[in-house]
Amino acid sequence: MGYLAFFLSGDPTRRASLDQLFPLGIFGLSLAVIHLTLVMSRYRGDPGLVIPTLFLAGLGLMAQFRMGLFDFEDPWRLSHFAYPLGIVVMLTTVVLFKRDRYQGLRFFWWISGLGALGVVAALVATGTQFRGAVYASGNRTPTEFIKILAVVFLAGYLARRTESGKRDRGSTFLFLLPIAIFFAALVPLLLWQRDLGMIVNLAGLLVVLIFVATGRWSYLVAASVVGVGAAFAAFKLFLHGQQRFRVWFDPFFDPTGASWQLLQGLSGMFSGGLWGAGFGKGNPERIPIAASDFIYAVIGEELGYFGCLLVVTLFVGFFHRAYRVAKHTENPFGALLSVGLTTMIMIQTFLNIGGVTKTVPLTGIPLPFISHGGSSLITMFCCLGLLLAVSDGVEPLIESSTAAGKRAKRGHSR
Repeated sequence: MGYLAFFLSGDPTRRASLDQLFPLGIFGLSLAVIHLTLVMSRYRGDPGLVIPTLFLAGLGLMAQFRMGLFDFEDPWRLSHFAYPLGIVVMLTTVVLFKRDRYQGLRFFWWISGLGALGVVAALVATGTQFRGAVYASGNRTPTEFIKILAVVFLAGYLARRTESGKRDRGSTFLFLLPIAIFFAALVPLLLWQRDLGMIVNLAGLLVVLIFVATGRWSYLVAASVVGVGAAFAAFKLFLHGQQRFRVWFDPFFDPTGASWQLLQGLSGMFSGGLWGAGFGKGNPERIPIAASDFIYAVIGEELGYFGCLLVVTLFVGFFHRAYRVAKHTENPFGALLSVGLTTMIMIQTFLNIGGVTKTVPLTGIPLPFISHGGSSLITMFCCLGLLLAVSDGVEPLIESSTAAGKRAKRGHSR
């Protein structure tokens, strides 16, 4: 439908050709590969996790095509392979870690922590600055992968303490000491990299996982106080943070400079109205970095308020199914791993949409599954693969899926 709307938008320069159908063919082929792989590997988990994420990824792929980011004269560009590589990573992760084999990751929790520190340290040492942040060659962000490493580190450590009952013995200081050491080493590196969005994401992840593992509300209160204090410190100590807060408070103080991106995004969504200008009829080229950070504004301009509502609904549906996996997972590591991965994706979604709509300060992070930014998209699909692997061993989900299949067979026979 998106392709039809694009080619029937009235622009005489747009003509369907075989090379322009390449993204649509890749997406269609991926659906068949995913289905066949899950069936042939006898996957027993919740397939409802795949449906909303693939819808979101397809919407992002369509938006990338609409903005002319597929260079058919150079078909071997690395950006063209982000989505196919993400699908391969997801399916490989499912096959490797299903049937409770993911629990082997718990023994590498400390290696995951060291790996996360090593990735950020290497980027700070060898990266180059661009737009106030530090990137690897080609403006890539390998630090996206530390999200998974941080989740494995926290889930493995907290599950180990929970199963042994050590959180009920000894002091809170000893319980939190390894986590405090990890974050004391990681946060300064991220501050040097100017990745404030990553810090906020990891801080929220930490609070949720500690609360789920311990059940203590005092951690939420303490984390809120620390979070407000950290935000105030970032505002006072870093010019980059002051600029983000000032743009948030008053986007008109520098309308042709620091506030230009936010104002263009808000203007695009406002012009979209309720139903949008129509796919292919907007002007997304007027929004800086529209393909990654501000792709939600492009959806708002061309698909309107209901298009944005559809995106939010799909995300909420995915979060519901993912937390449902965590709820029914009996082993602590699997539950904490599912909660951590889902919470990390949820926080990133909120920060992106909230930043574009001026609900929260801009953080410069991509929208999960929709922003086809390479490392971010591959990371999101790897998270999805782990969630599917955990779901494969959850008995209530297997029973409900089997019952649904039997009902479908009975209906077909009738």
